[in-house]
Amino acid sequence: MSALAGQIEALLIASSKPVSVEALAELLPDADIAAALGELSRYWQGRGMSLVEESVGVSLLPSKTAAKALSQVGGGNGRRLTEAAVETLCFIALNQPVTVKEIEIARGVKLFKGVVDALMDAGFVRASMRKTDSGRAVTYVTTDLLLEHFGLSSVADFPTPDELEDMMLQQPEI
Repeated sequence: MSALAGQIEALLIASSKPVSVEALAELLPDADIAAALGELSRYWQGRGMSLVEESVGVSLLPSKTAAKALSQVGGGNGRRLTEAAVETLCFIALNQPVTVKEIEIARGVKLFKGVVDALMDAGFVRASMRKTDSGRAVTYVTTDLLLEHFGLSSVADFPTPDELEDMMLQQPEI
């Protein structure tokens, strides 16, 4: 691995957030950042880490297989979402931006305020803009943390409702 790729690797490991290509270019002027990122990506391919390029920047994260093993080592210390929270999160992800009223209509039940609060506390959802019609209700959208948690690079990577229906039909019944 080249010295430049090694420097970028160290910056990515030391950073708690994705690092933008622009920031890398400022830190390492006159360097071919794209070539170094390509080299770094090839180096980590098939190993326990992977170079993830997102709209907000570049991260060095555990690969999907390593992440699965890491989750088993953790012993379940992570946050658990209720079934209502998971349903709400799925609806927001697929239909964003949405209001609480739209979620309630889609789910057919009144939404407990704590559900959206729990999703916001987890960092998966944030309040967005207000609707311009009837009462100026707050809308909710998913965050980059949700994308990162599920290994997605953009909202476009979420399955469509038709794809979800096909997946549900393929699941064996318990």
